Amino acid sequence: MKETIQIEKLLSEYTPLMARIAATFEANKSLQDELIQEMSLAVWRAFEGASKGSDSGFRGEASVKTFVAKVAHNKAVDHVIKEQRRQEFTHDGEFYSSHTTSASSSRDATLQENAIDLMTGLRQLEIKYRQVLALLLEGFSQLEIANMLGIKETAVAKRVSRARQQLTQIMEQQP
Repeated sequence: MKETIQIEKLLSEYTPLMARIAATFEANKSLQDELIQEMSLAVWRAFEGASKGSDSGFRGEASVKTFVAKVAHNKAVDHVIKEQRRQEFTHDGEFYSSHTTSASSSRDATLQENAIDLMTGLRQLEIKYRQVLALLLEGFSQLEIANMLGIKETAVAKRVSRARQQLTQIMEQQP
């Protein structure tokens, strides 16, 4: 019972992080919500596994935030791959948009528009570049990102550099 309460508290604390990660990988709001649920379930299972002595759960080798972000990113990558396969089979040409503009001032509207443009640009990057930039935007260091993704820190630095270059090109091409 106590573990369930702690996991629920942890999930409520990190749901905004998972929501931002989901928004980075999925434009459709209902699919974002579904992805957040999948992420939450995966985090819950990982912590439940750790409490039962499983090797696949949280072992305390990184911060809780880093672990939650790693689990969430892995679920997001799985989601993107699943959606790509689904679209290949259905040939669904429908394009989704998750944003609504309800800004009260022109400054707020401009900030919101810039954020939407950034998210749109991020979604156009290859997954490996999208991952590192999204984690960097969440405030993780390159070393933490390397540990999460199981790659060298120099590989993260290269991906960040290439991702920034590609994102700059994408943003310049947007109307």
